[in-house]
Amino acid sequence: MKIVTGQHDYMLFDGDCGICNLCAQHARRMAQNEKWQIHPYQSYPESELEDFGVTHAQCAKQLHVISRRGKVHRGAFALNYFLMRRLPWSLLIVLLYAFPVLLLFEIIGYALVARFRQRLSNWLGLTACRFATEPEIIASSKRNRQRFD
Repeated sequence: MKIVTGQHDYMLFDGDCGICNLCAQHARRMAQNEKWQIHPYQSYPESELEDFGVTHAQCAKQLHVISRRGKVHRGAFALNYFLMRRLPWSLLIVLLYAFPVLLLFEIIGYALVARFRQRLSNWLGLTACRFATEPEIIASSKRNRQRFD
């Protein structure tokens, strides 16, 4: 796959995470009639992501959105970028930015969910939850580079 700015917004999530897959399915339903490409970051070679200053290791830790203009949003800000164009969610996002303490709570909440997503996935009975170690991520990105070169 290739990231082409100007045509689509791209949401990159961890395809090895149960919670991430569940949220991505919901996001696909929400964005059905819009120009969004919602895929696991593993679908893209790391060299493709590096053009935007993003690595596989970063994507393994938090959600990333690459906008049509090429701007990268990470974590809670990536989620906010996605939800901003959707009522009633956009009202909540405006409220978060109007009261910075609420935005701080969102950022902390997102960080906690991202950190403990394996446990959350297991508690919810989601089976697609396997976290790669740092050497596995590096080996995987080398394989992806070879496959796309």
